[in-house]
Amino acid sequence: MKKILFSLVAMLLLSVSGFAQTTYTKVTSTSGLEAGANYLIVAHHDDFGALAMGYQKSNNRNAVVVSEDGESITVTPGTNPDSETDVFQFTLGGSTGAWTLFDEVKGGYLYASSSSSNQLKTQNTNNANGEWSIVFNADGTAEVVAQGDNTRNNMRFNPNNGTPLFSCYAETSSVDTRVSFYKAGGDPVPPVPEPCDYPSSFAVSHVEGVDVTLEWYDAPCEVKYLVLASTGSITVPIDGMPVSDDLLAKNVDYSVETVTFSGLQGNTHYNFAIFPYTNSGASIDYLTSGDYPTAEATTEDIFYLLNEDFEEEDFDDFSPYDMYGDQSWRIAIYDGNSYANMNGYASGSAHTNEDWLISKVMSGAYQTILLQFRTAKNYDGNDLELMISTDYDGASEPTEPDFHWVEITDMFDWSTGGYVWTPSGEVDITNYTGEYFYIAFVYTSTDEAAAAWEVDDVQIIARNPLSINENPNVQLVVSPNPARELVSFNLESDAQVNIFDMTGRMVSTMAFEAGQAQVSVSELVNGVYFVNVRYADGTTAVSKFVKF
Repeated sequence: MKKILFSLVAMLLLSVSGFAQTTYTKVTSTSGLEAGANYLIVAHHDDFGALAMGYQKSNNRNAVVVSEDGESITVTPGTNPDSETDVFQFTLGGSTGAWTLFDEVKGGYLYASSSSSNQLKTQNTNNANGEWSIVFNADGTAEVVAQGDNTRNNMRFNPNNGTPLFSCYAETSSVDTRVSFYKAGGDPVPPVPEPCDYPSSFAVSHVEGVDVTLEWYDAPCEVKYLVLASTGSITVPIDGMPVSDDLLAKNVDYSVETVTFSGLQGNTHYNFAIFPYTNSGASIDYLTSGDYPTAEATTEDIFYLLNEDFEEEDFDDFSPYDMYGDQSWRIAIYDGNSYANMNGYASGSAHTNEDWLISKVMSGAYQTILLQFRTAKNYDGNDLELMISTDYDGASEPTEPDFHWVEITDMFDWSTGGYVWTPSGEVDITNYTGEYFYIAFVYTSTDEAAAAWEVDDVQIIARNPLSINENPNVQLVVSPNPARELVSFNLESDAQVNIFDMTGRMVSTMAFEAGQAQVSVSELVNGVYFVNVRYADGTTAVSKFVKF
């Protein structure tokens, strides 16, 4: 009797104290799926590392950063259904094509709960929306798809602009990070040794504008690759310190054998190198000994004057200006994509508004300037207008009589409704630009009708900077050139002087009286700059100098 009582007390204490620390090992095929076994659901992201599924939020699941040793994760599963820091394990049930995932802590089954929004919830009584097909990809991740009627049924990880989560999405969603399964039990998997060799035939295969594509043949052992780009010498990666993807660094899976670096600086020479690696996180092991493969290329003479995708949750290269009305341009996020949004409909009715979304100032000193973007519209209301100005001051009310805006709306394609994203087409706007220019999206609505408009991926691409005397009405000589501290030039009369970098960003603006003018350039980063001069009578001059 005492033994039985002791056993019952021990079981009660175990259920109250929670699960024991457990090691979970990665499953990469259906042979690792076992009904009755416990699993972690994990995602890998370049910025966060490994993240495991956590507690049930209102419409999705929390993501918790975990440490991974090789392909093993050792954690203590949580027991508090509201803990934001605990990892949750799930018991696999069912069978192939109709697996179930039961959360013991929450007391329910994971299911895809909607066709109209992205949701991953927990239900006490299961149905087909909580029965999952689990098919493994070559990289060990899995396509996890609910079998019910709800169409947002693909379980995926969403970095969600710094607040990561797990939810369910449409198959074609831009949220495309698949999940992995880690099974409870077994010893930690030791890290894989350093890669056996470098890939072969690493070379540039294609240069298109400011995009460079490289190709190679895989190393004889299965590894991943870090490909680096630099305008100078390559910085060799260090073991135990993963490098996240960015403009000049790309992580590439085995068997892909190609990568493209997009949006590089125009007319610039780049060096590239490739480093195979094994493991991840603190266990990452790069091959850097000997002569690592290198390549080089020079981008074409084009520049991104503006490249705005609104992913930073602010307008960055744009500024909203509210003429009238209570509604304003804002950043919105849907299905993992950020964009600029304006809607004059609020509190159950349409409202009168006029709202401008005005770009930063950009240099027009190029032979060709191209503009493209995409839009989505819904509901009845006024069309969105697109304007361009060569004399706006960047701060004042845009409709003041001193400023002149030219409408170029009809040059582009626009969404016709249904929130269908529509590319504008790439349109040459060179004839509408002066020595500098702004563009603006102008939204209007009335008390009778207010459309919803969305704008994204606004790009202004410039080709072939003008040589010193191609565009100005008068000559301008800047000296010394190159310069380190000051540049000087002579002005025939009072003038406004603007200095732009090679991306079209204005870095300095000032007014000078006639005569010798001097400008300090000591604070500028090294590179090529344009000096744009506009005299009171409308004549202009432009020149280039090099800061070193």
